[in-house]
Amino acid sequence: MAPEPATADHVYRRVRHEIVEGTLLPGQALKLGQLTDAFGTSATPVRDALNRLVGERFVDLLPGGGFRVRPLGAARLATLYQWHGQLVQLGLHTGVSQPAKARIGALRRDLGRPDQLATATSALFAILASDAGNAELEDALTAASQALARARALEHRLLPGLRDELSQLVATIEGDAVSAARRAMARYHRKRIRLSPTLHKMIPSGHV
Repeated sequence: MAPEPATADHVYRRVRHEIVEGTLLPGQALKLGQLTDAFGTSATPVRDALNRLVGERFVDLLPGGGFRVRPLGAARLATLYQWHGQLVQLGLHTGVSQPAKARIGALRRDLGRPDQLATATSALFAILASDAGNAELEDALTAASQALARARALEHRLLPGLRDELSQLVATIEGDAVSAARRAMARYHRKRIRLSPTLHKMIPSGHV
């Protein structure tokens, strides 16, 4: 791979990771000069990386040509949970394979640790995405799940029974009834859609 595309890919992965992890906050400006200095590269690969993130809806391109982390308002958060739920329902339509069920069952060891609940939840949806057998669906579900990472990390503060809810969800998916798994997922997402206004207030913002 030529050096410049490799640099653009590196910048893309780093910036996307920092958005997902919350190091870069919703609404925060992404200044080209600062990023070129931080990555020790020219403006072209940084701009290419940011435009790629614009295409994935992690970053907004501003009218003057600047960039910012896409704001995460309460309405958008609710829409993301709804979209994520719809994608999961598509993935569950034909059921879950036995190897995927085994991987999901192995997540139980993390459900007893409060600091691992968000990670285990992300892993659950990553397994379902990869098991869908549809690359486009997998990419869409992965992107939606990553966009929800900041909110997911706060869910335990609003849902004291989160561990039990996730344990029951895992057990239902491991069962043979696809309809039961789909109903459980629908409940899971409806609850979070209702909580979106409160979760939104808890998420730090990069607006000044």
